[in-house]
Amino acid sequence: MSFRLRCLGLVVWLIVAFVWVPAIPAQGTTNFAAWKDAKNAESVAEWARRLLIQDFRDVTGTAREELLAETLSKLKDIAADSKVVPPTRYNAVLTAGQLVSKAGSPGTLPEAYPAALTYLLELYQEVDTPHSLKYGALLGIVRHAVCGVDSSRHDQVLDLLLETFITEHSVDEIALDLNTIPLEPAVWDWFRQTALDGIAALKTTGTDGKVVAALLSVIDGKSLELEDLCRSQEILTRTEREQIRRTIELASKAAKTLGDLDYTSATKLDAEAMTDTFVMLTQTVCDVERKMTADATNKGNVSVESAILMEQIVVDLKTCIQSVVWGIRSTTLTGRPAAENPHPFYASLKSDEAGVLPAMKRLDTLMSELTELSTFLDEGDKENRPSATENAGANASRKFKFDLSELRDALEKSSEAIAKIQREKDGRQIQ
Repeated sequence: MSFRLRCLGLVVWLIVAFVWVPAIPAQGTTNFAAWKDAKNAESVAEWARRLLIQDFRDVTGTAREELLAETLSKLKDIAADSKVVPPTRYNAVLTAGQLVSKAGSPGTLPEAYPAALTYLLELYQEVDTPHSLKYGALLGIVRHAVCGVDSSRHDQVLDLLLETFITEHSVDEIALDLNTIPLEPAVWDWFRQTALDGIAALKTTGTDGKVVAALLSVIDGKSLELEDLCRSQEILTRTEREQIRRTIELASKAAKTLGDLDYTSATKLDAEAMTDTFVMLTQTVCDVERKMTADATNKGNVSVESAILMEQIVVDLKTCIQSVVWGIRSTTLTGRPAAENPHPFYASLKSDEAGVLPAMKRLDTLMSELTELSTFLDEGDKENRPSATENAGANASRKFKFDLSELRDALEKSSEAIAKIQREKDGRQIQ
């Protein structure tokens, strides 16, 4: 046989070998057995990151489905093993929530792995699931909500998130989940705020406006809690101030979530009730923060603790203001709109509908008061503001352009103006 024929034969053999090589199922490179070793606990988070990137790179079709199923099975096994250290079990659940059936193209979200959602929902609802794993499951459920939930699962996910959000902390009920170890109120607040992220991602106002109703109910309840604290004749304790901060955070995020919803097809919405909620929240926040400033000024406290208190009060106020504005208009105070939500609450109102015009007027007045208070927090009292050419002097080195007593007076003024908005409505109802 000539050399040319031998070469030709070799070429043909190589082509056949490459073309007809049998398909080999995709194999992940992750060593899950190593995850269970306690000494590797600090490395698991990085291993999980690599798993999600490397094991699934360029794996598609049936091979990807097989690899996803195998990976989820291994992760479930690790999470269920009580002998594995808690951080590793948490990372296993967290990784399950990040499994992707199809990677997103630039500018689009990936398609989350549906079987993982089934697992996460079951794990979250099991009574004996430790709190750390519940929270990992909740984060995964929220991620599925962000990426898009199949219509067959939509209501189940929404109801679970709503139930989590509206549930108040109860040591007697929640402690049973983790061998009677009580869950701190602050930790349960993390659960509730995380649930709000999922509710915001789903965007729906719910059948007969049930999502809106749930959010309003919790905000109103939190406003009443703040009112009760305002009535105290004693100086607020550190614990009470921490409770106030968490209450404002949760109520504000709920108000902000109202601005994330799509009101295109909303039904059975009560514009006056929503307005009442926004008005009541902002007034009670002003009142309780004014009490804290009054407590501090009455003590003559000018210590470092007083400066920290001032900073926290300003943060709480700005959080509430921005959240309420977003809840009303889905814009910031400066008017920047939410491109992803072209149908906010205020824009959905039709002034020719019965009872809507008064609500719109009250919301406009509230927006004006919030803008004025926000300006004060940024610039101080307008009567005492230095001109553009004037040297600010002592104010130049101050973090805020007002002191506690000036802040107290500003909050009293804002509270009275906001209370007037509600009194005008009550006056109409009496007539």
